[in-house]
Amino acid sequence: MVKGLELNIVEGDYVADIDQYVIKLDDQVTLSSGDYIYIPSYAKDPNIWFNVLDNTETLKIEGNKLIAVKEGTSAVGIMKNSRVLRKTNIKVIDPNVQYVEAKLDSKLEYVGDTAKIDSIVEVDYDKFKEKEKVTYKSSDKNIIKISGNKIEAIGVGKARVYAKAKDKEDVLEFNIKAKVSKIDINSKIEIEVGQNKKLNPNIITKPNGLKHPKIKYELVQRKLPIERAIRLDNDGTVVGLKEGEEKVKITCDNKSKIITVKVVKEALTNSKVQNLEASYKVINGKLQISLTWDCIEDVLDYDIYLRNNSLQERQFKLFESVSIKEENPIPFKKGKTIIEVDLIDGNMPNLSIYVVGKTKFGTTNPSNIINTKPRQDDIQNLEVKDLRVYIDEENNIAKFNWNPIDMDSIQYSIYIKNNLLQDGGFILLENAIEINEYIMNLEKGEIDIEIYVNANQGEKYSKHSNIVNIKRKSISEDS
Repeated sequence: MVKGLELNIVEGDYVADIDQYVIKLDDQVTLSSGDYIYIPSYAKDPNIWFNVLDNTETLKIEGNKLIAVKEGTSAVGIMKNSRVLRKTNIKVIDPNVQYVEAKLDSKLEYVGDTAKIDSIVEVDYDKFKEKEKVTYKSSDKNIIKISGNKIEAIGVGKARVYAKAKDKEDVLEFNIKAKVSKIDINSKIEIEVGQNKKLNPNIITKPNGLKHPKIKYELVQRKLPIERAIRLDNDGTVVGLKEGEEKVKITCDNKSKIITVKVVKEALTNSKVQNLEASYKVINGKLQISLTWDCIEDVLDYDIYLRNNSLQERQFKLFESVSIKEENPIPFKKGKTIIEVDLIDGNMPNLSIYVVGKTKFGTTNPSNIINTKPRQDDIQNLEVKDLRVYIDEENNIAKFNWNPIDMDSIQYSIYIKNNLLQDGGFILLENAIEINEYIMNLEKGEIDIEIYVNANQGEKYSKHSNIVNIKRKSISEDS
């Protein structure tokens, strides 16, 4: 005999009504038969098990786990052999979502902002412990990233976040911007009467390098139009109308800066450093370069920019700054300085140098570029570099050019090979060419030729250039 049997649900999300249990569709709960005893105590353990008592297929039992398969009402029982000892009714429902609203605990406006997302969900049956599950999805994962209930702005642009509970959905819209940390532009700018100049502030964002918000430009002082020294367009273009000064406010999101635009008859920043010259010599293992240039009136500060081509540098770098003493009339004043550069493996480096003037309104136009190149004494150690060809189909000609060799009394020779001829090798096409270009007439028929160039100084020849190929099928005589 078995005593103390009770059929209960002990684990899972359920509601115990007066005469039944209510569980959610697709949920799983745990059944218990209570703390029963059997008499006499030495009797064999009874064969007790759980079973669904109808054929509605509303419920499924696996061991002591009860699974809600479909909506409806069913019954389960505790069985001993084929006899029902206890039973209870189970109602399975699928609550309908009537409303969902997503909320953030903080504002999401700039890249780097984070917030926690949560939702209010209203259902037609709200007695369960666990609220209806809400899923969150970003319309653009490069702008809004979602991980669990954490939402993060990681890129610039517009995106949406969808909060969905069953068939109900709420949408949050975002316009994520880069946070502006600084507006970088000279505080004074000079232009000439009649000159157009576009203000080009460098907007520094955090994180750096992001697309910044729209820039707004406005004149600060109140004046009649006829009193204005400049015209200011919406895109930041400034036009000099007459001599004078105006203040311009530049705004980008939450940052702003006021600059002064001065209109003059002739702007220093439009001037150019003239007649940069150099002489150089090797002293104590260093290349010593003496630079001179013509000074610009009212410009006393100059920057020297250098690019070391022997080190494969691609950009010019500021090498030295020079200030000129005010002791001679400007028209006769020469800027001068001496700079030193290390030799490379004991050889003179290949350098490019230019000079710019500095004013409170910005820099002047740069000077001419001068180059210091290690000169080769023997042409046999050199080669013709970068042979290029351009085909002019309209005139049926080929135009060749190549980098010149920097030596005295250089001549060039062109060699050709016709691949349409069997056993044909390279033959001389033309020699004694004194410039680094050549034009060749092409035949109208099929063409498959190869060309290279070499240079000579007297009886000595350089290494030949790269080989270029001209190949095409025949064209008609009327084309």
